[in-house]
Amino acid sequence: MTLANRITLFRLFMVPVFVALIASYTREQPWIRHTALVVYAVAAISDALDGFVARAYNQKTKLGTLLDPLADKLMINIGFVFMAVNDQFATQVPLWFPAAILARDVMIVMGAYIINEFYGPVRIKPRITGKLTTCFQMSLVIAILIEARFAWGLMIATVVISAISYFDYMYTGIKQVGNEDER
Repeated sequence: MTLANRITLFRLFMVPVFVALIASYTREQPWIRHTALVVYAVAAISDALDGFVARAYNQKTKLGTLLDPLADKLMINIGFVFMAVNDQFATQVPLWFPAAILARDVMIVMGAYIINEFYGPVRIKPRITGKLTTCFQMSLVIAILIEARFAWGLMIATVVISAISYFDYMYTGIKQVGNEDER
C-alpha cells in the first residue's frame, strides 16, 4: 500500500473521532470543540498531503482515487449532519444546509450512474468547481468550530459554489453522452 493511500486511510479513521466529538459537544465543555477543530485541521492537512504525495512520488492508484473523495465527503457531510442535529450548533448549521450539500453529492453520483447504465462508462474527473466546493466546505467547518462571525456568509457562498459545481458536473456528464472521445 502506498504512503498516499495510508494517509487517506488515516483520514478515514479520523471521521468517527471527529463525529463523536461533534455529537458530544456542549457549551460547558469547550475543550471538545477545540479538540474537534484540531482533529478536523489534521484531516484537512492530510487531505492536501496525500494528494501531494500521490503526485510527487507517482503514487496515484485506483484505490486512492476512490478513497480520497470518500474520506472528504464522509468527514464533511457527516460532520455537517451532526452539527445540524446537535443543539449546540443548531443556530450555526440549520438542517437545510447538510440536506442541500448531501442532495448535490447524491445527484452527481446518480447522474453518473444513469449515464453509465444507459450510455456506457462515464469518466468523472475532479473539476476546479468541485475542488472549490470542497475548499469552501472545509473552510466552513473550521469557521463554525472557531465560532467565526462570517460563518453565515461563508455558508451562503458554499451553497452557491456547490450549486455551480453541481451544474458543472452535470454539464460535463451530459457532454459525455454519445461522445466516445469525452469518456
